[in-house]
Amino acid sequence: TISVSEGAHIVCDLNAEQTNYVDLMGGGDLRMKYNSDGINLTGRYTLNDGQMKYSLPVIPLKTFTIKDGSYVEFNGDPMNPKLNITATERTKATVTDESGVGRSVVFDCGVVITKTLNDMGLEFIIDAPEDNSVNGELATMSAEERGKIAVTMLTTGMYLADGNTGGFSMNSA
Repeated sequence: TISVSEGAHIVCDLNAEQTNYVDLMGGGDLRMKYNSDGINLTGRYTLNDGQMKYSLPVIPLKTFTIKDGSYVEFNGDPMNPKLNITATERTKATVTDESGVGRSVVFDCGVVITKTLNDMGLEFIIDAPEDNSVNGELATMSAEERGKIAVTMLTTGMYLADGNTGGFSMNSA
């Protein structure tokens, strides 16, 4: 049995250049069995703080904050844990109302990583925690529509929803 202190600090480089990485704080109880068949690891490592610096093919290098309560759960194979990690970046963008007047809105935009390490699920998310009007607009959209807006926000820094593209030009992007 391995009991990892809640203040344990783990840094994992995701590429050779060390530009993509995960820097985590957390803890949990793990149980490891080692025999002639190999290593078996069970238990949950719960994250209480951290950041992920990561770039995707169309998304530039971003620093995402790991949500408290995210976790990595081991169910046997230590190289294929179950993931439940939410990572967001806070950003501001201009949102234009029906009358054409723009205002600055704070967005939390990022990813939710689920399933297993070998078969990851990736969902892009966006939220406007300080603006009820935009948050209500986002709530009426499907998860797929919100995902498209989140990817656009991450790639361009702009909020491009229906009705908010009036001032958009390639120069703006």
